[in-house]
Amino acid sequence: MKSNLFTLVIVVLFFTNCDSPKSRLSNYFVDNEWYIANEVFLRNDSSVSAKYYDFEKEMLVGDTTFPIILTDSMIIYTLVREKGVYNNGRNMVVTGDTIITDTAFYDFIYINNEAKLILYLQSFPKICNSKNKISPKPTHNFPRETFEISGYSIGDLIDRNVLKTKGIYNYDSYTIEDCELKDNKDIKIKLIGYNQIYSLERHNIPDYRIHDATKVINNKLGVQPEYVPMRRWRESSDYEFEFYRWSAKGVRIKLERTRYVGKELYRNLLENEKWVLYYDDDVQRTIMIDQYRNSTPQSTIIN
Repeated sequence: MKSNLFTLVIVVLFFTNCDSPKSRLSNYFVDNEWYIANEVFLRNDSSVSAKYYDFEKEMLVGDTTFPIILTDSMIIYTLVREKGVYNNGRNMVVTGDTIITDTAFYDFIYINNEAKLILYLQSFPKICNSKNKISPKPTHNFPRETFEISGYSIGDLIDRNVLKTKGIYNYDSYTIEDCELKDNKDIKIKLIGYNQIYSLERHNIPDYRIHDATKVINNKLGVQPEYVPMRRWRESSDYEFEFYRWSAKGVRIKLERTRYVGKELYRNLLENEKWVLYYDDDVQRTIMIDQYRNSTPQSTIIN
């Protein structure tokens, strides 16, 4: 019995050590480089950064490194960045450089059978590509949340036969299609990669249903929304806007309605104070853009 228990402890310790932060650093970072958008971001156990701001060249120059700290779920890294002041509140005037240290959740994921390192930055998730062929164990460090609208969620594959295409937008390396459900025009769906849901919208929501919707979103995201009451954004505008807005766990949701306040002649024609719900998932979006990178352009006229 003691022998079996000892063997079990050894096995548990073996597998724990195989995927510890120390072993991850050794196996997936040392003697390797990680790139973001073809620029080296990590080399060995350090972040790669410019050295200082050159005022003659008006740019960051040089090459330096800072050791990173890797935990089970977080990465802490340091970079040299520009610093400055904003002229008239619009354009930044660079006054020098500064050292910043960021902390971010990270995960190892697979996209098109290639290992990637995803960083969950406050601005937007970033996908890092490895110089070497590596095979890390997938991780799930970032707390994510999903929502459904009429039974559909972002990332789902959908039958094209239930959709009507309204427009196509070809970007540098991927294509987005604007569609709506044939049997419910209030459900707008953006597609990527032919039939994968990229984002969702629900139109013509009556006012009495907003209270329950906000309660569900508050509960799942664990945050209260930013609320802006009905108002004009510009004095010359013919429309007023009201909205609730959430941003948490990589998800962005907005509930918005508009009111026409222009010429009396058109008010009956343009009267519509129903709500629209916009649902986006920045984590899924980042992964899908990388997944369908260099996809074939499309057209509603000819293919």
